[in-house]
Amino acid sequence: MKPVLIVTVDTEEEGLWGGRYRATENTVENIQSVPLFQEVCDRYGIRPTYLVDAPVIEDDRAAGVLQEIHAGERAEIGAHLHPWCSPPLDGQPIEPRQTYMCNLPETVQRDKLHWLTDTIAERFGQRPTSFRAGRYGLDITGARILQELGYVVDSSVIPFTDYSSQEGPDFRNAPYLPYRVGDDDLRVASDDGTLLEVPVSVGFNCHNFEQTQRLQERLRHGVLRKLRAEGILDRLGLVRRIKCSPEQADAERLIQLSRAYESNKAPAMVLMFHSSSLLPGMSPYVTDRRDLDRFLGTLDRIFEYCCVRRNWASQTLTAFASKMLPTTAA
Repeated sequence: MKPVLIVTVDTEEEGLWGGRYRATENTVENIQSVPLFQEVCDRYGIRPTYLVDAPVIEDDRAAGVLQEIHAGERAEIGAHLHPWCSPPLDGQPIEPRQTYMCNLPETVQRDKLHWLTDTIAERFGQRPTSFRAGRYGLDITGARILQELGYVVDSSVIPFTDYSSQEGPDFRNAPYLPYRVGDDDLRVASDDGTLLEVPVSVGFNCHNFEQTQRLQERLRHGVLRKLRAEGILDRLGLVRRIKCSPEQADAERLIQLSRAYESNKAPAMVLMFHSSSLLPGMSPYVTDRRDLDRFLGTLDRIFEYCCVRRNWASQTLTAFASKMLPTTAA
């Protein structure tokens, strides 16, 4: 069995990389560059999933770009919630911990998810069924609300990753393969859950991911930490964590990760990046036109490797969920 390639884009405002989280007056000029990326997808028959947030939906020009792509059935439109700028807003200053949706009261999570879901439906004529929380900040409370609203698939879990030092979620022990979410913990699988979790793909250059994760945890403590053993092994290419994103990995590493996913018989590999990386100067990953050409070239190479050389299929988040959850409408 070969994995399915799922391509996702956190489709959002600019200005997030300096630690500023503005409730209003956000700009979304990067959305005008989305067609450049869509052309790369079109060459390989890939329908990406654009997970859109409030500033994008509220901007007529930005929404128009995505409406045209969606109308041509070239992509799926899902939802992406940034708590700091998604209505309803209370006018209070945003504390860092509140940028994680999981730290908000249940009533606030519900109100924001209702607004986002209804507004996307109004803009695109179809209710979203796929979701990713901004900063990966989803917990079981938010997952239950997503189910209430008719979502069938989430992609907020980022395995082998810990944000607890920032008061965010700890996904170190979360599954890296798709699973049905249980009733009590977003990170625990269930046999009969109705929300499918399709984690952002993270792994290692070693095929036994769980064993390598345990090794990395040991390297972060005691004398091995003082010796900076983790960094040394990464630079030597012996133990290297790889996130499936052209923002943090070049084509060679992404191909290495895809080989590991295929070897491990994973049903899917999820690639993600932020739409602001499509406009030079709007993310730390793409600072000028040369960086953008490299970025798009990386995408072209991993798409060619997976879809042409390895003959993987590609699907949107919801289309993939329709295979895993037979009652789901693709």
